[in-house]
Amino acid sequence: MEKTIRVSFRRESICMGDDAGNGEWIMEMPEDASLKDLIHAVLYGGYGNEWPIPSTGEDTYWEIQSNVGTLAYLSGDKKRFCYPTFPLRTPLKDTGITSVFGAHPYKEDIIDFLPRIT
Repeated sequence: MEKTIRVSFRRESICMGDDAGNGEWIMEMPEDASLKDLIHAVLYGGYGNEWPIPSTGEDTYWEIQSNVGTLAYLSGDKKRFCYPTFPLRTPLKDTGITSVFGAHPYKEDIIDFLPRIT
């Protein structure tokens, strides 16, 4: 039997009804998954996540938080990223991540990271 890593996921809703019926999604990632695989599942779905972070426009931002720190800041159009905690190729099993949350940060809260969002 293949070993997996279980990670719970929630995100902020972006409009009325967006989170209707939603709760916490449990993603089951393969044991050899990397942080890049987890970020991709948060952004686009997969591994049990049916409520990915939506595109919300170039002038908005998302923050992917976790139980071990912020994993990524990204533009709302999903084209510009910054990874302040771990390199993308970090094996997921080495991070201690058990839960992630997609949030809309205030621009003032991420101003120090904006130059690195490329």
